[in-house]
Amino acid sequence: MKYKKWLLDVLKGGSLGLGMIPGVSAGTMGLIAGIYDRLIDGISALRKEFKKSFVSLLPLGIGAVVSAIICMLGVRFGLDYAPFAIISLFAGLIIGSLPVITKELKGVKITAKPIFLVIIGALFAAGIGVLSAIAKLNNWGNFDAAFVAGEWWTYIGVFVAGFIAAMACIIPGISGAMILFVAGLYDPVLNIYVGENSILHNHARLVSGMFLTLSLLVGIVAGFILTSKLMKGLLAKFHDETYFAVFGFIVGSLVSMYLNQSMITNDTLVWKYSSVTTVEWIVGSLLLIGSAALFFFLSKKSLSLKEKAAE
Repeated sequence: MKYKKWLLDVLKGGSLGLGMIPGVSAGTMGLIAGIYDRLIDGISALRKEFKKSFVSLLPLGIGAVVSAIICMLGVRFGLDYAPFAIISLFAGLIIGSLPVITKELKGVKITAKPIFLVIIGALFAAGIGVLSAIAKLNNWGNFDAAFVAGEWWTYIGVFVAGFIAAMACIIPGISGAMILFVAGLYDPVLNIYVGENSILHNHARLVSGMFLTLSLLVGIVAGFILTSKLMKGLLAKFHDETYFAVFGFIVGSLVSMYLNQSMITNDTLVWKYSSVTTVEWIVGSLLLIGSAALFFFLSKKSLSLKEKAAE
């Protein structure tokens, strides 16, 4: 019976891997799967009860990694063949997850301060994507080329990517993949392992790829440890302010989902949208509405499960 429970935990851990889909929050999926508290408790107790925590987290970790790889490959090929439809799907997931954030702000009086925080968060998120697109269109910087060349700052970039991915597992409502996508880091990190310039095909970047992987793993570990402590502190002292800023960031990310460096072709430096067909515009619009409705339902369900667990 123990192996059945272990396999079930692997499947539940797979819900965390869905966080590699831009717009999907690993934290929210953890709540829905009923493993969020176990994940947080296990990470928090690693130093004091390492063996017990490691055994508890191992099947969740295996499921998360396998699921994440599958999701990233799907996203990669989907963006190549139907960029607008896939982005609209992601945008709908973001819209549908907003109840996770608004629930935390229920009953809070709206004054100038929270409005300011929402605006700042929205401008910051939108600016990340738009500026990355402007930089690529003007040939100011190409993240893909820099990662292949192994420039020094790319190691910092993948550390940040790992940190953000781990952060998203801790904070329900935040999609780590979404943040990487709007910043133009999603494809470059994925291309380390997939594609013609991956370390499996381009052996000249094998050494740099190994160090990039190490930086990614260090970022993930640091993200889990520091974010859990940081969020506890922020939510304890500035609960409402933190969630208003997060809400603004999520809203602003909707702009960056459509306008970012990843949505510009590498060779000709033109928008991928230029080749979108009428059928894809229609399908994308339907996916936006459908995914928003579906994830709205899942978000509400996760909140209901959380409230029942607290009773």
